[in-house]
Amino acid sequence: MSTIGLEQTQINLTLAYLVNYSATDYTSGKEIQNPTPAQVSQNIRNGLSASRMTQNKQFSIVWGPALLRDPDPDRYATHITVVLQSKVTGEYSVVTSGTDFDSPVDILEDNLYETLVSFRKYVPSCSDLAGISAGTDIGLSSVILTADSNGATLIDFLKTVPPSSVLNVVGHSLGGALASALVLYLKNQRDLQALNLKYNCQTFAAPTAGNDIFAGYFDEQMRTNAIRVWNTVDVVPMAWNAKSIDSINNVYEPDIPTPDVVKVLVDVISATSSSLNYNQWGNYGSLQNKLDGQPISQITDFYQQVGFQHIFGYIILLGLGLGDIYMPPPPTTEAK
Repeated sequence: MSTIGLEQTQINLTLAYLVNYSATDYTSGKEIQNPTPAQVSQNIRNGLSASRMTQNKQFSIVWGPALLRDPDPDRYATHITVVLQSKVTGEYSVVTSGTDFDSPVDILEDNLYETLVSFRKYVPSCSDLAGISAGTDIGLSSVILTADSNGATLIDFLKTVPPSSVLNVVGHSLGGALASALVLYLKNQRDLQALNLKYNCQTFAAPTAGNDIFAGYFDEQMRTNAIRVWNTVDVVPMAWNAKSIDSINNVYEPDIPTPDVVKVLVDVISATSSSLNYNQWGNYGSLQNKLDGQPISQITDFYQQVGFQHIFGYIILLGLGLGDIYMPPPPTTEAK
């Protein structure tokens, strides 16, 4: 049985979303250019106080936020990583952000699937055949190396936590793919092994981080301390496995046709990735929480349906209301 129950799952989803939107202006819904750690921290604290699952858990930011920004001129936050602690349970949560669609670097990482990089560069004891996508490699390196405003990296901070602490590693979308690689990196760090930390990992809506050998290694290492949460009508978890990505071609049909341009792109990706053996973890020992979503009949545009299922679908399917997580409004036309 998993050690991650429904309440913790709802908390983890909330934390992931609060970090995802922490570099957003909550008045306009527009991404903040060149955000400061203070701005990001304040947005997270506001969200913790206003969200149903976290307002009584007394969460505090104990490390970070560590921000990696795009190159000039836009300087959007391409990665945000933060460690939160619940004063009620004492558990730590390492949360890293998902895709910022205004960030060129994030978009690049999302689409660097054509090359695999050996995961052995992060965990020397794993098989040299365990590969992660080039995009996951770039993102993981960024999360590991980026320091907070005090000059401390994530590893620097984790060396200071009490022995036997519980560490929850969480992320949504791109952040979920990175979380699955990050937890293995942390678990195999010699500087942390003496602390005997207990690692949990939960990802939401994540694309595949790597190939079948990586997935098998993840399951072997994490087993019932990890759950992959995915919505059956969310297209993002269908990437980059060549078999599952073909499902995008008819995911909402016949009611909502898949645009021809999307079908062409899917065929190209499928042909490219078929030899790379991408596979989701959760098949060999770790667990999956398969959420049986349904298309929203009022949303007839394919792209709007994709966006709804990738974000709001998880809130509904996990038993929360749309107002239970503090989120900014959609950006206005003027803001975009």
